[in-house]
Amino acid sequence: MFEFIAFIFKIAFATFFGALLVFPFDGSEIDNDKVIYSSLLALFSCALIAVALQFPIEISGIVTGASVIVVFMTTLYLNKNIDIKLKMENIFSSIIGMIIASGLIFQAIVFAISIIFIKRYSNTILDSLKIVEEEENI
Repeated sequence: MFEFIAFIFKIAFATFFGALLVFPFDGSEIDNDKVIYSSLLALFSCALIAVALQFPIEISGIVTGASVIVVFMTTLYLNKNIDIKLKMENIFSSIIGMIIASGLIFQAIVFAISIIFIKRYSNTILDSLKIVEEEENI
């Protein structure tokens, strides 16, 4: 019974962080399709890995490895006709789902926050690096 409750929490956290990853924090309009798509990919990867970890210890590694391959193949197949930015966000969403399914929720939170910060402040960081580079050339 406790494993089932843990599974429900893992699914809830994966869905939340998958949606949070593509949520626009810069005030632009929310694209509901992207948010739902990303949360479903995180949910799919979390459910597949969490179920694979329930197998007996003798075959758990093989099934989990096969599940990781299936998650990446499915994510890449579903993202073959979209732009690279959304493709990377969906891959990271799948990775967050797999990390949460492994029971590493705190690590998934840190990973998601770092991706959100990089996505949000990447232009500011790159602009500051260009200024430093120009000052060194003078």
